[in-house]
This record gives sequence, structure tokens and C-alpha cells, in this order.
Amino acid sequence: MDINFLKKELSSILSKKRYEHSIRVLETAIELAKIYNIDLEKVAIAAILHDFAKEFKRDELVSISKIFFKEETEDYLDNIEILHSYAGTYIAKNKFNINDSDILNAIKYHTTGRKNMSLIEKIVYIADAIEPKRDYPHVKKIRELAFKNLDKAILVEVNNKIEYLVNENLVIHINSIEMRNWLLKNKLIGGNKL
Repeated sequence: MDINFLKKELSSILSKKRYEHSIRVLETAIELAKIYNIDLEKVAIAAILHDFAKEFKRDELVSISKIFFKEETEDYLDNIEILHSYAGTYIAKNKFNINDSDILNAIKYHTTGRKNMSLIEKIVYIADAIEPKRDYPHVKKIRELAFKNLDKAILVEVNNKIEYLVNENLVIHINSIEMRNWLLKNKLIGGNKL
């Protein structure tokens, strides 16, 4: 698939700020894909499309989620931060005819993560969290880790995210908790000490 075509499609639907974020995620994901020796085209497609539905109206996000992802989203229908990922997966499949499960899952889980993530999913997930304009506590550490140990970077990021959600009294998606526990349980981070 032609990345320039996808960029053009994206620029026609997103605000300038969100489009520029998507380009930074794409660039970060490509850097990581080169380090971790993974398919650049798949990573690029998933990265550029990850926020395609980010600025959809709430009603549209809820409708897509209820119809096509009912079981996965029924407890989160009031959270557009989560729903845009599912809607983006639907768009990738139905508008752009993408059927590759690695790409679709990378889009679907770029916000929450999940246990048993593929390398492409991990790269898009962390690229979204560490693109150069991201500025939140520990992002510099997470950025540095991502280029050395992807799983450690994801663990620090998800710990940070969970702490933020707890402090803000917000719902934590079960996928994020399961991803964290999976990383620890399977010692994918090379031990529990960070």
C-alpha cells in the first residue's frame, strides 16, 4: 500500500495537529522497526493509520464499536480514547481493504495494548507514546528504553499510564492490566527490576 496515498487521506480528515502527530508516530515507528528488524511497510501502514478515527464524532465511534466490536467495547462506550482505536481498525479494513492481522491489531490495540502483542503491535503502541512531541513524566526514560529494550519501555509506559488513570479516577482498560501482567509473568523484560 502506498504510504503517500494514506498520508493524503489522513490529511483530509484530521486536524493539522493530529496529522502532524501521526507523522511523528510513523517516523518513530520506522526507526524502531529498523532496530528490531521488522517489516517496515506493515509498521508504516499501522502507524500512519493508528489515529485515523481519532476525530470522529462520539456517536460515530459508539455506533461502529457497538456493531462491529460489541463484546470488546461494551464496558468502554463512554471512552472515546479507547473507541477510536476500534473504529480505526474498522476503517483500515473496510475503507483501505487491509486484512493483515498484524496491521489491524496494531491499530486496534495502540491505546490499551494487550497480552501476547506482536512486535508490530508493540512498536506502534510505544511509538504513539514516545513520539518527539510527547511530554509527560518519565517519557524521556521510556524513549531511551524503547530503542534498547521494547518490553521494558512498554512496562514503564503502562505503569505510568495506570498511575495517571488511578490518580484521575478513570477506568483502566482490562487489556492494559493484562499486558502489564503478561510482560511481568513471562519475564519479557528480563527481570522485574527497572
